[in-house]
Amino acid sequence: MSTLQHAWLGNYEVSSTHCTGLTFARHSHDECVIGVNLVGEEKVWLDRREFEAGPGSITLYNPGQIQGGGAADGAPWHFVSLYATADQLAMDLGLAQLEFDRSLCFQPQLARRLAAAVKGALSDDAWVCELNEQALVLLLGDVVSVSGVRLAGSPKTGKSLINRAQELLASQLHQSLPLEQLGDELGLSKFHLLRAFQKETGLSPRQWAMQLRTCRAKGLLRNGTSASAVAHELGFADQSHLNRHFRAAYGITPGRYQSLLKR
Repeated sequence: MSTLQHAWLGNYEVSSTHCTGLTFARHSHDECVIGVNLVGEEKVWLDRREFEAGPGSITLYNPGQIQGGGAADGAPWHFVSLYATADQLAMDLGLAQLEFDRSLCFQPQLARRLAAAVKGALSDDAWVCELNEQALVLLLGDVVSVSGVRLAGSPKTGKSLINRAQELLASQLHQSLPLEQLGDELGLSKFHLLRAFQKETGLSPRQWAMQLRTCRAKGLLRNGTSASAVAHELGFADQSHLNRHFRAAYGITPGRYQSLLKR
């Protein structure tokens, strides 16, 4: 018996599987596959060799590699998986090409963070999904590094480039600016854009845009605009979405904030 959650996150396919004694016949994938083992021991057959991957292990498969294996009969197993083309991963990480040098890395902390990002990517909340898409890109940089792939050094970005990114985000607050579009505008890969932006601001582009959206919501509410109109104007999914972020930032709901201003 198994329980599978599955979703597309931008150009990444992600899944989370809880099962008992699941095995896979020998097969291959056209994409790169990154697996994270959380519970149970996986016996892996890969290109005529065998190894075991226990909890905290990250397994990495290049396109076309013949693989198989699974958990012993009756043994519990929980793992998450990410699928992406080699070209897509290389482009997102600022590499000319990508091929994993190692098939198994024991990195418990990185495995937990990667699994948490995949779990977040499976959320029904679009905001949570977008946030975890950005987290995944940064974590994938760590994953390919521990697999033996050398990442290019960060291009010199400078404060002016990050200011330009902020201007672009601010100009489109009513909608989510795709990370690919933002990177193309600045001439940066997703990975280098995210790393430079977080280094400069302490936030991801998505988080920075949300805090600005919430700040502008406060100004509109102060001027008497209704919460529903504010949510629509600033691109919140609905009024409850505005309420959640406004309360998280200011400790008060938009309605309560406006009622206090009338006193």
